[in-house]
Amino acid sequence: MGTEQMSDRAGGRKVTGSVTIEAAFVFPFFFFACLALCYLFVFMKTEYVIQREIYFTARDISGYGAIIEPVIEIRNKLLNDSESSIYGDPDNKIVADFIEALTSLLPEGGDGISLKHMLTNAADSMIFEKIMANRLSENILRYIDGEGGGLNCDGSILYDIDKCMVIKCSYDLKLPLGILPDIRIPVSHTIKYRYFTGTEVKSLLVEVPQEDDPENPGEDEEEEDDTEYVLIAETGKCYHYDYSCPALNVKPSKIRFSEVDKKRNQNGGKYRPCEFCAGKGKEQEDCYITPEGDRYHFDATCQGLKRTISKIPITEVGKRRECKRCRDKKGKTKL
Repeated sequence: MGTEQMSDRAGGRKVTGSVTIEAAFVFPFFFFACLALCYLFVFMKTEYVIQREIYFTARDISGYGAIIEPVIEIRNKLLNDSESSIYGDPDNKIVADFIEALTSLLPEGGDGISLKHMLTNAADSMIFEKIMANRLSENILRYIDGEGGGLNCDGSILYDIDKCMVIKCSYDLKLPLGILPDIRIPVSHTIKYRYFTGTEVKSLLVEVPQEDDPENPGEDEEEEDDTEYVLIAETGKCYHYDYSCPALNVKPSKIRFSEVDKKRNQNGGKYRPCEFCAGKGKEQEDCYITPEGDRYHFDATCQGLKRTISKIPITEVGKRRECKRCRDKKGKTKL
């Protein structure tokens, strides 16, 4: 069936030619395989370029750590105050319920119901998405589904609790097939980069101390520093006199998870999921709470339970109150 007789005009001979049907079927698959192999190398290059630009983006932003840190602290303080006023005031129950309804639309594995999480996550994601879209060339963006708008940095953090930035970038690589539907390959990158806050360099221009004059022994004696220092926690409302104060070393209480909705902290507020270890939708048998906190935790060693303690002059305590638990240690403990 696949053969036919052809006449050779030059020699008068008959030549038998064969055209197989199998070749007609195999050729499209062979062509597609070659095309897929070529796109494989293109996709590998695209992923490498995007990973490299994410690293360069983190490196460039890290140089502004000294500027970003106070801005983030102000932003977090404003959001914490706003969140506390909403959840702590019974008159704002409608607003709190509305926020919980919005956060229920977040994808699974989110960081729990938190106004702060919603606003900071959206803001940080938009910042990184805009920077990445501007850094990548058109030759790279054309292989991404949606081009610059296809870059998704949801979950990125501009300044986390460890004073690092976390960049998460996901996108879909597209394989155009003409009249057939395009094939999309999901890709994601994650990088954590520490901020550069400067290096302390000892000055070489140090004044050489003069030798004591035996005739005037007390003339060059340095005055003792009589500044009084106290201790504060990063989110605390009191100042303390001793590192061992129970308020600075709060031990979490272990309770049944089924009872967490009935518990209230010392300010009368409800406990909500921790952003780090108790995401929305997660459940387990036991959890941990603290009297002064407003989150419940699934991990007793969660970083959300750790407190950053700083020593400052007492003149800078602002509106913080004196701690009643350690005020008897005033002047007795050297900080």
